[in-house]
Amino acid sequence: MKNREKPPWLEGIEGDALIPLIISDARVIRVVAGPGSGKTTGLKRRVMRLIEGDSIQPENIFVGTFTRAIASELSQELGISATSDELDEGRVDIEVLTLHALALKLIRDYPTARPGRTLRFLLGFEKDAMLYDIGEVIPRLPNQRDRQKELKRVCAAWAEGTNLGLAEFVGEMDRWLRRHGGMLIDEVVQFARIGLESGDIPAGNFDHVIIDEYQDLTAAEQQLVERIWSGTGSLVVLGDDDQSIYSFRFNHPRGITEFADRWREQPLLDLGIPDNRRSGRVIVDLANVMMALAGSKKAPMISKRTETGNVSLVYWPTVGAEVAGLAKYVRSKKDMEFLILVPRRFIGYRLKEAIGADAQTSFHEEVLEEQVVQERLAMISLFANPEDRVALRAVLGFHSNGIQYGPKRNAEAYRNIHAGSLGTIDIIRGIAQGAIEISGQGSSHIQVRARRVLDFFERFTNNPKLEQVIMATFNPELAAEISDLEDREKATQNLEQLRDAALTLLGQSKRPDLNKILDNLRYRIAMRIPLGEASKKRVRIMTLHGAKGLEAENVIVAGVADQIIPGIGRNDPEETEKAREEQRRLLYVSVTRAKGKLVISWPQAIKYKDATKNNVRIDRGSILRFRGSEDQVVRLGKTTLLPDLPQYIKRGSLWLREKIGN
Repeated sequence: MKNREKPPWLEGIEGDALIPLIISDARVIRVVAGPGSGKTTGLKRRVMRLIEGDSIQPENIFVGTFTRAIASELSQELGISATSDELDEGRVDIEVLTLHALALKLIRDYPTARPGRTLRFLLGFEKDAMLYDIGEVIPRLPNQRDRQKELKRVCAAWAEGTNLGLAEFVGEMDRWLRRHGGMLIDEVVQFARIGLESGDIPAGNFDHVIIDEYQDLTAAEQQLVERIWSGTGSLVVLGDDDQSIYSFRFNHPRGITEFADRWREQPLLDLGIPDNRRSGRVIVDLANVMMALAGSKKAPMISKRTETGNVSLVYWPTVGAEVAGLAKYVRSKKDMEFLILVPRRFIGYRLKEAIGADAQTSFHEEVLEEQVVQERLAMISLFANPEDRVALRAVLGFHSNGIQYGPKRNAEAYRNIHAGSLGTIDIIRGIAQGAIEISGQGSSHIQVRARRVLDFFERFTNNPKLEQVIMATFNPELAAEISDLEDREKATQNLEQLRDAALTLLGQSKRPDLNKILDNLRYRIAMRIPLGEASKKRVRIMTLHGAKGLEAENVIVAGVADQIIPGIGRNDPEETEKAREEQRRLLYVSVTRAKGKLVISWPQAIKYKDATKNNVRIDRGSILRFRGSEDQVVRLGKTTLLPDLPQYIKRGSLWLREKIGN
């Protein structure tokens, strides 16, 4: 045995920590492993061992993963066809999907699980229009904020896989969605879970199920995992509750911590991997102290990287000084690549502008924040599918002039459109020509918007080249009418993103279909999936959440003031503490992206108007004026989520002088 070569699935594996994951034949396995542990490598090698060593057919394996890159890596290493995209077409030997994408595939393949419902997903601004309409018929919810809270409660119940006590609201919402031919992205797992339980979808689809980042799943998705497993072969979950950062998606981190109790009647292999092979020792030490302060029950990570690493904690007098100083540092290191993480996007936009052409922001999850972008997407959606009543409703929610919304999205007037069984185009034409009478607040806005829809249609109907339609619809110059400079920059970039993503999908389509292209874009936006390829720029700038699954030799975490992260508190002390600890885990995930050099930076003051616009906490007595300045500023301080490490703290100007010599 000593002279035999290692099998291919064990080649290059360092140490012994990953080997049980790769070779074990246990039916149920839990792996608790922190950042940089190599668990993704272990996952891939386990799949290799199952296929090449045990001759398991690839179609009997499901890999649920947070990072879509694993699919292409599996394809290359195993020489098989794998999919990580819910809309991929062609031969597929092994399923590598998020749980949500799997649920979508199931309800698409088994439409009886979603009787009478269409896979046309609502985006945020379209959901808001729906909620205003619901407010017209549920008097007990007179305010939009109350309706948004009710919707959040419903989505939380779906994510928990529990029964609902919100029947009136759910019933009205279901009627609206059926009438408009739409679906909420949050309903997908709900339909799939119920379909598996009721038999509308066959259960036990896979003999071997491997789930990465198990702590990021909702309880309903974790229930889905159990339903798709046949009970033979193996069920493997990997995760780390210290990296649980998705409460806004209603994730269920107890699923990983309580997994052993749930499967106590099964022979369970319970593995812990304390190794960190990514980060230098001082970075690992910092991360360990952070989580110890948070009360983590996991064993501290052990750095396996030979380099010590470098940590710098740097403070600046203002946000402007922080942006200028960090940009100067990055520009001076032209031979180095950087991952810059920010808790607020406005800091990222300013850093990109200050760094220049070498930098690229990746804030795809907010691509529809500006109303001009929303309007353009709604218009082209209606052009692509003239019977898209969700898009029609969104278009009719705008003001007559400019790109602002009408009052309450013109809900009263929209409710009073009496069009009988007319199709969407006939409704638009009837409103524009006055043949369909409407009344109530917002009537004039709807009439003008209907005429604009017809103008949009007429512009492209006689010249239906999809490339031209896409380029004209998402023309970045449309953002010029926005007065605020930063908002204009965001809208310009977002229009460019949508244009480029749509053109890329068009180029990849064997049979170009604008409606399918837009369906793809809407799903990606709703699920916060990148619209395009990862940035190839020397400097990548993204949010703290966006960095999950990434790593870089040089990482800068900017804007880490206590008033920004953890930032705003909650009225409920218990909820405040929960939010605070999740923000600590978010910062932990961010700092553990770094391999060799980590810079954590924060400003000591921010302009008052920047603070109010960007949801920065304003503490009592913190507002002041600098001598010689007319602008009010808000005083800030180092985040309390970081441990007290005075040996690493330096004033920004001194740190910069040491790093670049001037």
